[in-house]
Amino acid sequence: MKRFLYILPFLTIINAFSNMPIPNQIKLRRNLNIKMDNNYDLKSFENIDKDKSGFLDKKELDDYFGVNNIIKTGDLNNDNKISYPEFERIVNIAKFGVENGGNLYVRNAIKFGLLKKNSVLADGEASLIVGNKGFDPLNCATDIEALKRYRDAEIKHGRLAMLASVGWPISELFHPYLSEITHTANLLSSNNKVPSILNGGLDKINPVFFMAIIIFTTTIESMELNRNDKNYIPGDLNFDPLNLYKNKTEFTKRNLELKELNNGRLAMLAITYFAFNEYFTNNAIINNTPFFFKSFL
Repeated sequence: MKRFLYILPFLTIINAFSNMPIPNQIKLRRNLNIKMDNNYDLKSFENIDKDKSGFLDKKELDDYFGVNNIIKTGDLNNDNKISYPEFERIVNIAKFGVENGGNLYVRNAIKFGLLKKNSVLADGEASLIVGNKGFDPLNCATDIEALKRYRDAEIKHGRLAMLASVGWPISELFHPYLSEITHTANLLSSNNKVPSILNGGLDKINPVFFMAIIIFTTTIESMELNRNDKNYIPGDLNFDPLNLYKNKTEFTKRNLELKELNNGRLAMLAITYFAFNEYFTNNAIINNTPFFFKSFL
């Protein structure tokens, strides 16, 4: 009986993934009426988009694929054209089937009980938001507007976490030397740990710094409160001074959005680990994990 209980979780996992198609066996579904001789992927969007409008109309789709019903299947906002996120969904449906918009993450999240079948994340407009892995066990995203608000907050927290996860160890590495060179007070807390709620030492920071942060963030948020565009991309503040995003292909833009989201999620986990690690060990993170922060210095 014990052996069965040990094996049961593995059998459950195998069953959940058993319906996932093997890459070499993937075939396009006929319900999209796409010719098999058109070897296309997400990068083909630029080839189909002849007028470089960022959207695919029926003529462009017919010219590339022949007679098809892609507009009917993929046009979620009923504007009679296909945007890049809608095209990405179409490609996934063509490869993996129409269920859950072809999103295998969502499909398996439902099987594992991490997502309700009627959740907005299951398909529809939610499938157009980048990084949908189908993880919402508490059903926080009750509708598409709530989902966008949560995604907005996630991206903002991710950006702050990325800055913090870099600034935290750098301050522990270099602040003691900088304070000595400039003959100013060392603002690190005990054992050269970064000042934080858990570590203490926030009383050493000039209150003007905190006021400046509050004013800056309030200004940014006030700009978003005045935005009336319902089709905005969550987290888009039109801030791109280095032109890393502007004038890029739709494929590149989508990848950049996904990379920012994934790196932000990882950074949030990292900064949480930093804070609790220093609290429980009473030692700086650079000393607890010297192979990350001291091996190259």
